[in-house]
Amino acid sequence: MRKYLHKVLVGLFVLGFVVIAVIGAAIALPKYRQVCGLAEEKARIQRRIDEKRAEIAAIKAKQRRFNTDREFVETLARQNRRVYPGELVFVFED
Repeated sequence: MRKYLHKVLVGLFVLGFVVIAVIGAAIALPKYRQVCGLAEEKARIQRRIDEKRAEIAAIKAKQRRFNTDREFVETLARQNRRVYPGELVFVFED
């Protein structure tokens, strides 16, 4: 009888352990998926931030050129068909 009781107790212990493990996995799996999704979203947002920073740096560089490079400003003005007062310009289109 003692061996039978020992086997039943061991079986109940194993069954309890399995139930606890299954419940733990059922609770942890959705949280793990949520964490993975949030990590992907964070990476995507960080890429967008880096792209915007690069875009801002390019705009600031262009703005500095407007303030310091007279030839750059004149080239852009000519491309937009701006002229000095009294200047005669011939435009040849391709």
